[in-house]
Parts: sequence; structure tokens; C-alpha cells
Amino acid sequence: MKLLHYEPAVPNFGDDLNGILWPTLAPSLFEEENAADDRGEAFVGIGTIIGIDPGRLRHLHVFSSGAGYTAADRWDGLDVHYHCVRGPVTAKVLGLSADRPLTDGAILAPLVDRFRRSVTGIDTGVGSVPVSGSTVVVPHYETITFPGWDRAVRMAGFDLVDPRGAPETVIAALAGARLVLTESLHGAILADAYGVPWRGFAVSRNFSTAKWADWTRSLDLNVEIALVPPPDPMPLLRFGKRGEPFGTMLPLDPEASFREFRSRIAPPARIPFLKAQAKRVLEDVPAARRLLGFSPQRTAIALAELATCEPYLSRAAKRESLRDAMLQRLEALVRLHQRAVLA
Repeated sequence: MKLLHYEPAVPNFGDDLNGILWPTLAPSLFEEENAADDRGEAFVGIGTIIGIDPGRLRHLHVFSSGAGYTAADRWDGLDVHYHCVRGPVTAKVLGLSADRPLTDGAILAPLVDRFRRSVTGIDTGVGSVPVSGSTVVVPHYETITFPGWDRAVRMAGFDLVDPRGAPETVIAALAGARLVLTESLHGAILADAYGVPWRGFAVSRNFSTAKWADWTRSLDLNVEIALVPPPDPMPLLRFGKRGEPFGTMLPLDPEASFREFRSRIAPPARIPFLKAQAKRVLEDVPAARRLLGFSPQRTAIALAELATCEPYLSRAAKRESLRDAMLQRLEALVRLHQRAVLA
């Protein structure tokens, strides 16, 4: 099959994980890709990618993917088989039965040899690694492109992890951390998969409560997300500011998240001309942005406060149960594909 996943303009380790994880765990699905292309088949893996442009592919096998950015009716007329999806919000959006949601496929990363070896050079197996590292901060891959994050994280006494790094590098940093503070959803997913405590934060409207609620509820976690001021207001100018004040704890309520999903796929509102011009001036003039009151020090204080909150971590038994169920469904898909190839 062809491996179908989101490929952003810059690397993002959560999306890039697809190209390592699935061919390693189910090589027979992808070893005859050219022949599979003739049949128009694709494996849709990790990411908020339900509704992604399938090109000429007509037969889609969805495996642990999530909904959140695109209306699913984009796939109308295609042959789509939902083997499993990321969580209950996605299942509700698609009207799927209660047995379809499992969790995000990145929970299987500790089963891959190259990710086990990446953790301080020790084969850790599946489970938690020794708590001997630092607190790490993982902004979203689009947020980290704006100024001030390195300085803010250093001022807080933490280590910055760039989600644009190679999956092995990022996963090693997460798995060896004492605590993970993350705006990146896969920062939390991979920390949790290795048994490392974590807390989530948001800085702008670019944060999707829908996809976070989808994943956290798959693990029976009731989570609040901290609204943290960015070190520079550029993310707010580019993506918009949330209505809640900074310092707010946002509960990840599935019903509210479902409504947010609906609003995200609606046509965007037109920005008034004068407001658009003012935003353009602020984006072009760093000195003008400083007048808005954002600074690395303000972000550092917020991150330090977040690190004192009780962290989240799913139950080990729950993770093991979900891993087993996902591997069983992956094996069933492999058998289905082999029968189709023989036919």
C-alpha cells in the first residue's frame, strides 16, 4: 500500500514517525508499493488527517488517524475502511461504532528497536524509563518558528525540544525526560507512551482542543490545558488569540471539543481591512510587537508555574491493553491485504 500521511513544509516528528513506524511493524503492507498503487490502496496512519487529499487513491485503510481539520465528506465516493481511529471525538464525527476508537498509533513506538535503543543507549522495552533527565518543553512545530522560545525555556531552567527534529532525536529527548511540557500533541503522546509524566499548554487559536480531547479520552484521562503567553506575539497575530485570558486552565470536554471541530471546518471569517493592515505592521516591526507586553521572561514564569502542577500520565495497564488491541487489528489488516494480493 501507499503510506498516506501529512507532509508539512517543514519536518514534524509526529507526522514523520509514520514513515518509520508502520513499515517496521507491518513491512508486508508496503513492500510492493508499486503494485498497490495500481489498485489505488493507501494506509492512512498517524495524524489529524481524516479527510486528507487522497490524490488518485480510491481505497483507504484508516489506522489510528484522527479528525479535526478537514470535513470527512471530502472522502465521499471512496472506499474507506476504518480499522481504528484515534479516539471518541473522531468516532462521533464519523458516526462510527463504539469499537472503532482505540488511541493514537504512536503508542506503538516503544516496540520499534531504533526507538528503544535511542533512549540513553539502553534497551528499555515497553514501559517507563528511569527518571533522571530534565524538564523539557516542546512547542508546536509551527509555534517554534517564531522568536523567543529558546531564551524563555532557558530562563525557566528547562530544555527546549524542537519538534522539527528527526523522530529518533525527539523521542530520545522525551523518553529520557523527568517531565514534558508540551504544546505539541505528539509530545504528550510519546511521553505518555514511555511512561513519562507530562502537562499540555496552548498559546494561540492554533491549539486544537478537539484532537487533544480525542486522544486523552482514549486513555481515560481528564485533562486541563494551560494557556501560556508566547515569548513573542507573532503566534497570536498569525493564528489568533483565544478568548480566555492567559493563565486559564482549559478543560478538554469532549462535547465542547466536538463543537470546536465543527467551527474549524467552517469557512473562515473575513478579517476587516484595517485590522489586517495593523496585523501586517506588527508582523513586520519587532519593536512594535514588544509594546504588546509579551516577553521570554513572562513565558518562563508561566512555564515554571505549569511545572509545579500535578502531571498527567495514563495507567500502564491501559497502555498495554491498547497496544495489544492495536497490534491485533494491524495483524488483521495484514491478513486482509495478503488475501487481496493473492486474489
